[in-house]
Amino acid sequence: MVGSKPEFASYQVSAKDLELSCNGAAILAGGESGTSVTNFEKVGSALTSVSYSGATQTKLTGFIGQGITGFGVRQDISDRIQNPASVRVVDASGTTSQGSALLTANQLQFAKDKAINGLLGAPCLRPQSEFWFVGGSTSIGREALLILTNPSPVDAIVDLTLFTENGASFAAGLSGISVPKSKTTVVPLSSFVLRAQSLAVHVKSQGGSITALIQQKAVRGINANGADYISPSEPASKEAVFPGILVRGATDTAKFRQSGSKYGDVQNMLRVFVPGEKDAKITFQVLGTDAQTFGTVLSVTAPAGKVSDFAIQGLKNGDYFGILNSDVEVFSSVRLVRARATTDRFVDFAWINRAAGFGSGRFVAVPDAGITKLSLVNLSAKPTTVTLKLGAATIKRAVQAASAEVVLVGAGLGVGIIPSGADIFANLIVDVDGRLATLPVLDEKNISGQVAVSIH
Repeated sequence: MVGSKPEFASYQVSAKDLELSCNGAAILAGGESGTSVTNFEKVGSALTSVSYSGATQTKLTGFIGQGITGFGVRQDISDRIQNPASVRVVDASGTTSQGSALLTANQLQFAKDKAINGLLGAPCLRPQSEFWFVGGSTSIGREALLILTNPSPVDAIVDLTLFTENGASFAAGLSGISVPKSKTTVVPLSSFVLRAQSLAVHVKSQGGSITALIQQKAVRGINANGADYISPSEPASKEAVFPGILVRGATDTAKFRQSGSKYGDVQNMLRVFVPGEKDAKITFQVLGTDAQTFGTVLSVTAPAGKVSDFAIQGLKNGDYFGILNSDVEVFSSVRLVRARATTDRFVDFAWINRAAGFGSGRFVAVPDAGITKLSLVNLSAKPTTVTLKLGAATIKRAVQAASAEVVLVGAGLGVGIIPSGADIFANLIVDVDGRLATLPVLDEKNISGQVAVSIH
């Protein structure tokens, strides 16, 4: 009838199955010869770590073989992959709660190739349509590769916005980047911003949902020395917390830094990108986890629309965490460096994103390699207790007010982190032969809800 209001029917739509996509092995730009501008080859393999709740009426599928049917017992799985691969929890009921308690995964690789050398760690990500990155460089001897993977059955088109210490980049080719279904596209960021000291990158896709990481490496002289994955950042905020600033080899990093300009970036550092039009007045506190560990404080101004780096100086060996406060919302990250100047000389680094606080339980998979420590930060004004589920064991750790606790966790086991009464911020820091990587504690989930459908 003309002029009548359409009728609507409301339907409950279940969340789609939770899927996490892992990046696979590190990438060599230029192939084995290093001279091809279009050839990207995988080197070695990545160790993936998966922790699955084993919820009844669910099944874990993907690269882990024939699949694992859930019988209510948590499963921790390790495997090696070279190419991008996904794990998915198939939920027959459509009612199982999602998040890290259901499924969490990450990957780790100690790359020892002549062209890339360092420990690279990253979470396996839920495919999405938008990401922010704060980290990386395309200055001399530095390479930043944006790795775009499309695990969906639909082609994706990606647009990039790049910012440097000089502001936004308006280079040609930043829009309309094709990422075909079930394929990976590698974008050298130096194609758009050559010799940029500081980077922030905004990624938006249309069509299929994608995952994205930045692979950053350093070449000092003729030697590859340091590598990491830069993971997607949390949204811009006025406050940021950085658990896991675990400083080792402070004397050796100072020796490298003083030895020549190619080691000038062997320095712990705060990076800030201010997305608005107002400069940011920032206070950044680095606090020790005990009375014998002394931190430092930075009071700085970061210009609007630009990426700024601020050296964190004077930290001796010890366990620290960082707190950033700004009068406007900013994106931020911390670069943590380690080095050894004697036998087995090396420099390595890791980018630590701001952590998201959580008051309910989360799980994180621990790599089945190296030494892994869990850094827990309590910003509240009162002490709190955190329950940790470490395999079959359950322990409780007190975290003092405005302080942090660092816990050694066993290799290859999922760790449950259950706060009581106060939000907790957490990161994993992994050490393999002195090299380091950082892994965030994420809580990936898809959304269900009511959908209104117009009936004609």
